[in-house]
Amino acid sequence: MGTEQFHPKIAVLTNLYEAHLDYHGSWENYVAAKWRIQQNMSYDDSLVLNWDQKEIRELAQKTKAKVIPFSTKEVVNGAYLYHGQLYYKDEAILAADEIGIPGTHNIENALAAIAIAALWGMNVQTIADTLRSFSGVKHRTQYIGKVDDVAFYNDSKATNILATQKALEGFDPHKLILLCGGLDRGNDFDPLVSSLSGLKAIVLFGQTKYKLEEAAQKAGITSIYFAENAETAVNTAFELGERGDTILLSPANASWDQYDNFEIRGERFMSAVEQLSQMKRSSQ
Repeated sequence: MGTEQFHPKIAVLTNLYEAHLDYHGSWENYVAAKWRIQQNMSYDDSLVLNWDQKEIRELAQKTKAKVIPFSTKEVVNGAYLYHGQLYYKDEAILAADEIGIPGTHNIENALAAIAIAALWGMNVQTIADTLRSFSGVKHRTQYIGKVDDVAFYNDSKATNILATQKALEGFDPHKLILLCGGLDRGNDFDPLVSSLSGLKAIVLFGQTKYKLEEAAQKAGITSIYFAENAETAVNTAFELGERGDTILLSPANASWDQYDNFEIRGERFMSAVEQLSQMKRSSQ
């Protein structure tokens, strides 16, 4: 929104999603704010765009920059997913399941990253090796570790429904226990119902826990539990888990009802996992 002189050589628009309308006031304001990233770009610059979103394809007609599309649904003149492989133009980079972090959204992120790296002249081997070894950044489907062969992931950055939907796509629901809840922004969670289907269990906290309970019931989940917050949810979830299961914090809500920001929420969750791990080690 504050873009005046900023002039990137390469810029990326990953997606448009209505989670931020409470801040921007309208969809039009939100789209306009994101689109400002390219306003000073020229014909010598490259704009990497998510070609799977119709509105972004329409926006592509309104930039001076050279458009480089990425897509998980079709072959494009850029980066794309085809038969389980990630490509740039006609060159295969690596298999999608070789990426170091799970989730459909991370395939999209990888495609955008491939496009950027290719535009900078990086070789295929370097791009592939980096994507295989990259384990994510804090609070974004971040692998924490295992306690008694139960895996923990911190996705505290998932402050809206879409982010949690994307995270859930990366796991086997029948072995997944979801930790979810947070600030009530007035929305319902019906769009999340189909993504919750098949979950082993769900542990809910925060202002939205009862709304999420309704969504979980609609999804057919029978193991629904409540906790005071994200960190106390850890022990509740662990008691429900078995070897080979995964516990995922992916709240689908902002954190401000209980935490100053999503980072603090994630840190408290990770501390609780570490305390659980220490307790298990001391008891052995």
